[in-house]
Amino acid sequence: MTILVFSSVPGAHDGLAAALVEPGHEMAVVESAAQAATRLARGGIDLLIVDLASADALRFLRKHAADRGGMPILGLADRRRPDVSSEALRLGVVDIIPRPISLDDVTAAVANAREFTHVARAGEQEPPPSEPPEGVFGVSSAMRDVLGIVKRVAPSRCGVLIVGEPGTGREMVARAIHAYGPRRDSPFIRIVCGDRWSDELDGLLHGNLAPDSTVYLEDFGELPAEAQIPLEAAIRQEDGDPQGPRPTVRFVGSAVPRIVDVSARAVRRSLLEAIAVVRIDLPPLRQRAQDIPLLAMYFLKQACRRADVPSKTFSRSALTLLASLPWSGNAAELRSLTERLAVLIPRGVVLLEDVLANVRFDHAEALGRPRESLREARERFERDYITAVLQHHRGRMAEAARDLGIERTNLYRKIKQLNIRWVIQN
Repeated sequence: MTILVFSSVPGAHDGLAAALVEPGHEMAVVESAAQAATRLARGGIDLLIVDLASADALRFLRKHAADRGGMPILGLADRRRPDVSSEALRLGVVDIIPRPISLDDVTAAVANAREFTHVARAGEQEPPPSEPPEGVFGVSSAMRDVLGIVKRVAPSRCGVLIVGEPGTGREMVARAIHAYGPRRDSPFIRIVCGDRWSDELDGLLHGNLAPDSTVYLEDFGELPAEAQIPLEAAIRQEDGDPQGPRPTVRFVGSAVPRIVDVSARAVRRSLLEAIAVVRIDLPPLRQRAQDIPLLAMYFLKQACRRADVPSKTFSRSALTLLASLPWSGNAAELRSLTERLAVLIPRGVVLLEDVLANVRFDHAEALGRPRESLREARERFERDYITAVLQHHRGRMAEAARDLGIERTNLYRKIKQLNIRWVIQN
């Protein structure tokens, strides 16, 4: 790795040089912003470290951080100047190395920079999803089946009922049906059926809708009883053979599984049959763990854009943890977590301990005051998780390291560091 250090403070890079003596690291030092820009233009730099105590460091970052071309930037900062560190992170610095410089801090920051580069480049090599922008995509067989049905049913105007737990993306699927169909340029009207008698529902029942609208009936099972008969009449009128030209409306409903799997007593069966010409079952997120890393990266990118903060990525260990969680709130819960991480985590790489500090585990409130530090909790989790993976692969180190997303040598180091005795005993 070729590292460029920009520091105008005499002797400031000496501590870095001592910490970066690892074989394969080459370090060059420049003392001005102009020299740094010239050296970067020549190419061949894998990592840039900017001493934030330099007079024009922030000015340099404002001008060049956005044009780094995927190259990570670390900041070298004084702990007594958190305002400078915060501004550098806002400008796109991946992580901060605090003074006084320690080997552990430098090693961790360089590892974060490598992780950022690895995940960013992997994302660039992957073609963008061809699915609608609402985020309805996945690599699991369950989601491929859902998308196949969406694309087949979209050109028609038959009724569709989307069945799934709250937070599984039912409205996203409804919008995908609308986006793939011939009505994509017409209004998409969302009616929350639990809102009793809303203005939108009144407009629907009295025919006051724009031509070729798609009407999405959210929580179909909560529809007021007095609205069910006129709604069924409106749906069956659309399905009939109208005399003369008239606007047509596409009906898409959503419901939780119990509405359709138990006798549907809250909804007239004839109404249910009228709208559920095609049924799409959405699997809960816990049944599509393959999709969780993809969704997490997508949600985090969107959250950073909405919060107007520099783009972030997840470390591989963080993605492994996310994929192992139960997600009782489904994709909505995962999206909420990424919103918090986008705002709260100052680094460019969201680490495993960042997820542990911000995720809510089931029954966490019942534990009372934590009896261990975050570091101890992380070590305990890592020990249990790595042991479980090793047991799953019956001690086969190469396969376990691949699942964990780390090098085999790093896995050996972790086993020794965490005092994992299962491997020694077996």
